[in-house]
Amino acid sequence: MTKRTGEEYELAPIKLWSPLQRQLAATGQTKGTPQQWIGTIRNLQKNGVTAVEIEWSSIIPELEKHPAHLLHIDELLAFLKHDPPCELVLQRHVTDEYLPLVRYEKQQRPAELPPTVVRRGLREARLLHYADRTFGLCIWLHVEVDTGLFGRNRYWSFSVPRGRKKLASHPVERRFASAQEAMAYGRILVERMARRLATEGFVGQTRSLNQFTRYVLPGGENYTEWLITAPNLSAEYWGPHFDIPNIVAHVRSTERMTPAGARLLVLEEIQSDWNQELRAAIQEARRRRPIDDAASDSFDWDDDLQPPPFNPYLNHWLEVALRMMLLLAANQGFSGIAWLPGRLHAERFPLANADGLKAFYDRIVSAAAEKLVKSWGAQLAEAQFPTLSRNFEVRRVAGTKKWKVLNREAVRFSDEEFLDEDAAEVFRRSKEVPVAEKITAVYLSDEMRVDIRQHGLPYLGAVGQRQVAKVRRSEGSTG
Repeated sequence: MTKRTGEEYELAPIKLWSPLQRQLAATGQTKGTPQQWIGTIRNLQKNGVTAVEIEWSSIIPELEKHPAHLLHIDELLAFLKHDPPCELVLQRHVTDEYLPLVRYEKQQRPAELPPTVVRRGLREARLLHYADRTFGLCIWLHVEVDTGLFGRNRYWSFSVPRGRKKLASHPVERRFASAQEAMAYGRILVERMARRLATEGFVGQTRSLNQFTRYVLPGGENYTEWLITAPNLSAEYWGPHFDIPNIVAHVRSTERMTPAGARLLVLEEIQSDWNQELRAAIQEARRRRPIDDAASDSFDWDDDLQPPPFNPYLNHWLEVALRMMLLLAANQGFSGIAWLPGRLHAERFPLANADGLKAFYDRIVSAAAEKLVKSWGAQLAEAQFPTLSRNFEVRRVAGTKKWKVLNREAVRFSDEEFLDEDAAEVFRRSKEVPVAEKITAVYLSDEMRVDIRQHGLPYLGAVGQRQVAKVRRSEGSTG
């Protein structure tokens, strides 16, 4: 485990298992010569053990150089269990530092204005515009009732209810020109409180420390960046996104509730920097030096390509990511897993290949998930959850260090300018409206969840025919 000051990469207790180890132990053979064991191991491919795992385990070369005397099964299993190269662990970057999260939620506009009050000789109505549940921070919109020379004046104020520990109450007095200024003031107060508590030795609850919250679809909870790593490989690969080696795949997820009450683990993104880079290098090498299809991926690299090292999951990383997330969902009591459609990814990353994103999430991910859950007789279904519209986007003002919000439909920028992208993003979300998003999902029946918890999933090879599950095909039941 890599440790830092107040931070570490936490290993999840759930793991995928090795088909090679299980099938070898289940043969009933206790002793044999090296050649007999080699024949036994190669025959295990008929029982779902992959040639990839056998090759990467290096057990056959080890047996080939071994003296001809008898070997006990325990000796082989001990060799396979010692830092197996194909082993995968699920990790996340966490911290125990007290990092208070302030999340303002836009309130619904009341059907009727509240009673007016007189402030500084002017009649005005006060409406709760934004509120934070954790600390009770309130952002109020004040609108003058009477129209003046320059129209109705409006401003925002900030308040904290009485009785909030460690955070002094603040009456509605100070005026702000925008809701964003008022929200920024509230965050400053919470940060001051956090610094004060830190000096008193206060430690917060372990939480995920994430880098890419900007790309999360609004409305989800417990956003987490999951890292699926292969720690036992001799070669190391360092990707561009995370400061930890040998990430076979990473998954960004949120938790969301459907209108029917189903709690879903939503996969916001599934990616493998390592294998995407490796595939690109393979394609470039083939372009420079065409090879026979029979040669597969084994060939001499051009010196200037500098490819990443090979790993066992070049053609299996998506399967692994889905299996790990299904195992996580079953162990944490989710109703199922779901993933965002390609069009949302294309909107999120306008410079990327939109057709490629749509093909990956709508066709490739769906096909891989459908193949996986067929082992229980399950099928793909549809899920729905509330989020915000995407009618606006944040753009940098050309030639400056400022940001503005663009109305996509009107192709018009707002008048407000922001000094950083995060502030502009907060303003963008304040202008969006609630919408319902439909996505593809897999629901877990009670029988399917129990089976996955008890028997787990392999990290390579077929899952096989599992216990027949009474699968939900709609949101009518939450399990």
